[in-house]
Amino acid sequence: MLVPSVAILLGAVLVASPVWPDPSMVVAVANFDFLDTSGEIKNQKDTHDRRLTALSDYLRQQLSGSGKLEIVDLPCQSAQCTATDPGFEKLSEQAKQAGARFLIIGIVKKTSTLIGWIEYSVLGVDDQRAICGELVSYRDDTDESWRRAARFSASQILKRCAFGVPAQ
Repeated sequence: MLVPSVAILLGAVLVASPVWPDPSMVVAVANFDFLDTSGEIKNQKDTHDRRLTALSDYLRQQLSGSGKLEIVDLPCQSAQCTATDPGFEKLSEQAKQAGARFLIIGIVKKTSTLIGWIEYSVLGVDDQRAICGELVSYRDDTDESWRRAARFSASQILKRCAFGVPAQ
């Protein structure tokens, strides 16, 4: 009979083949730190705090919207929640508790009125090893320039970071 033979062959192929794709990688994104070394006289703390919150939120949105990563919230997310405070170890513990395998940390550095940098690292929460990181520059100090920098950083994280690939 041809039908049982085909069914047995198909069953053997299905058992031997990875039919289901890996579930999306679960990642936590900490709020980013901020360092202003521009020496500007005008106090822009409130503006930069607002932009920093928007940058972290937009980065999470971009990564989540890709469909490649599942972004989970950290319990401290509505507070400081950065690599500096409460620190990587506590963030890593919180990320594990939230089910994340990776944690993204970073800092925005404003070096002048027109030049800023975003430095990020993607770290495994189990071994605390970086799987990737980058230093991205951006121009201008506006809401839109920070948003573009967050969008570009998200695209780089998705393109360059080997989520789920064992470290060599």
